[in-house]
Order: sequence, then structure tokens, then C-alpha cells
Amino acid sequence: MHPIILEASATGFVRLILIIFFIYAVFTFLMRRIVPLILTKYVNEFQNRFTQQQQRAQEQDNRKKEGEVSIKYMDKDKNTHHSPDDGEYVDYEEIK
Repeated sequence: MHPIILEASATGFVRLILIIFFIYAVFTFLMRRIVPLILTKYVNEFQNRFTQQQQRAQEQDNRKKEGEVSIKYMDKDKNTHHSPDDGEYVDYEEIK
């Protein structure tokens, strides 16, 4: 008999089933308990950063004196949604 080939036994089969069950139990525990905690932590951090950015932007807007006019210039290149090479719009007409 070749040393690599092993005979299947009932105890080996039961041990395999127990190992698979244990791995499944640990995986489901992690997915139900620990992963939601980690996700809520990251979502809360993201929310805090977002609110801080909004507060900073609002503070910058509030620094203007009353009656002061400010004009924000926008890049024409950034506002264009279509390039001149896109072509023309052609009406679609269904032919039956």
C-alpha cells in the first residue's frame, strides 16, 4: 500500500463533519456580531468627517460681512458636460 493513500474511517468522517460545523459556527458568529460593529464604526467615522467638512464650509461662508458681495468663478472646462466632438442630437423614430 502506498503511504500517501489513507483509508477512510468513520472517526475521520465524523472529525471532518465537526471541523466543518465549527468553521461554519465561527463564520456565522463573526458575520452576525462582529462585522456589523466594525461597519457601524466606519460609517460613524465617515459621518463625523462629513459633518466637520460641512461645518468648515459653512464657517467660511459666514465670515463675509453683511452686504459684501462675492462672486465665485467657475471653470468653463469643468462645467461642460459634452465635448464638441460628441456629435449632434438626432431624433429617434421607430420604423415598423
